[in-house]
Amino acid sequence: MLSITADATQVEQMYGLDARKSLLFSAIRLDSHPLVAPLIAQTDEARYLLVRQQEQGNALSAGVPKEQIKFYAPWVTIDPRIIADTPAAESLTSLVQELADGAAVRLAADVVYSHYRALAGSVELVVADQDPTPVTAYELDLDEILARFAAWRKAGVDTARQVIEDVEHLSGLADEFTATVDTRFSGLRAVAAERSLDALLLAAPPNFTEATGFAQPDGSVALWLADSGKLIVLATGDAPETPGVVVGRYPSVGAAVAELATGPRTGVEEEWISVGLARELEAAAAELVPVTRDLAHWRDIRDHEDLAFQVVAARASVFAIEEALAWAGAGLDAGRTFTELDIYAVYVDKINEFRTGNEIPFAVEPYFTNLHSSNRMLFPGPPVDYPINDETTCIQLDAGVRIVIDGVIVATSDMARSLPRTAAAKEAYSFFFDVVREGIIGQLAPGVICEDVHEGTLRYLAPHLDRMVEIGMLGTEVDFDTEYRKRNVGHLMGKQESFANELRPGYKHVLDIGSYGAAEIPWRYDNAAIGTEDLWYIGRDRTYILSKR
Repeated sequence: MLSITADATQVEQMYGLDARKSLLFSAIRLDSHPLVAPLIAQTDEARYLLVRQQEQGNALSAGVPKEQIKFYAPWVTIDPRIIADTPAAESLTSLVQELADGAAVRLAADVVYSHYRALAGSVELVVADQDPTPVTAYELDLDEILARFAAWRKAGVDTARQVIEDVEHLSGLADEFTATVDTRFSGLRAVAAERSLDALLLAAPPNFTEATGFAQPDGSVALWLADSGKLIVLATGDAPETPGVVVGRYPSVGAAVAELATGPRTGVEEEWISVGLARELEAAAAELVPVTRDLAHWRDIRDHEDLAFQVVAARASVFAIEEALAWAGAGLDAGRTFTELDIYAVYVDKINEFRTGNEIPFAVEPYFTNLHSSNRMLFPGPPVDYPINDETTCIQLDAGVRIVIDGVIVATSDMARSLPRTAAAKEAYSFFFDVVREGIIGQLAPGVICEDVHEGTLRYLAPHLDRMVEIGMLGTEVDFDTEYRKRNVGHLMGKQESFANELRPGYKHVLDIGSYGAAEIPWRYDNAAIGTEDLWYIGRDRTYILSKR
């Protein structure tokens, strides 16, 4: 029988792979990293690590033997040579079907619920239950939460005004900062009403902290009760540090939800919770409704309420990224040799320099970092101890910071710059700034639909593709439009890179005043992995490029 587990400790012990440090998308997806984390599949004859192909370069760079990896979810690339010798199953489901070979599949309780939903009906599943853990229920005061966020936002507004005071192209943006508009709870009511929910279970950190206003203790979840509008924290065991009033003690999360909710329909983050917790809830008669995307949308469309923090994050990012690459460029010009990790150290120093130089009273820290030399790989990935020298053809630094107050993430950024070192890469990189700032951000205005932005970007690119072929930055072996329609050209944010609202075919969200996000053209071909990405905000009178120096 094929057995599958998501146990991160086992992954590290067996393969030396820390998914949150060694893999890029596990770090980016704060509300759904269990969905993209590697799995261990064990049969009587063999054991494999199941990895999404977008992490191929990272898994191999971490030293995992290629013959012990099975890849799935083919990576989108305009250079098919990158993946030519590495097959990938179309999906996790098809890969598991292949490995199971008609036999039943045993899922550990730690496997994310979304994987269970995808596999159910395709293979016979034997699913483990999790051991119940007693919880204490604390009712929170909503007015206290709103007051806490309002005080933070006041400090954010004051700080952001100072940061952009002398930035001419952001003139007028400070007029859109607010510390008093807060729709987090009316938004939760709307989600519950739209999905006819009796309760919402908030287990993923961005949703937990966005609702409660405090750092999430290990094992704690929040419960929004639709009928009463009450917010309950279910903390494991006795947790006296949890704010609020104790309203009950229960043998498990499932038992607490059954007792506190007035009906069975319970919204759950299917890309975060384990199948063990899902089965515990179902055993307590809950009817589970997947709401990962609904809650991501709830965060996305409220970003303008935290605009001041977003601006600080964007300005910190552009300073740190551009300064780190300038340091690398100067070092290469001087004939020095260093590593990707050395560039990362400078990047982190520059974040701290920005914070101290602007007297920012809250934490500014790395959120994710995609920093690598094209000589090492064209796949996106965190930095490693790899040499940067005269042989380096391009360095990509695509990264974000997060603004954190008392353990709560109030803003994140996501932008990219590159250091191209060949004539072709330099020409392409210069052109991609036009694509991002004119071809993508130039389209953004109230009433524009996300998927239409992608189509407009392809039209903008079309007259220039022959030139990319001519200079060796694109081949003719793939249908460019077909491939690029498989990925986005940007996304909203929402306390992390959004996977709910992307500038991508099939995404129908309508942009409006207050929409905040990133526009990007990643271009990985031959000997250059180029990232060009800027943060934008749709204001009352115009659209701003927040990450332009």
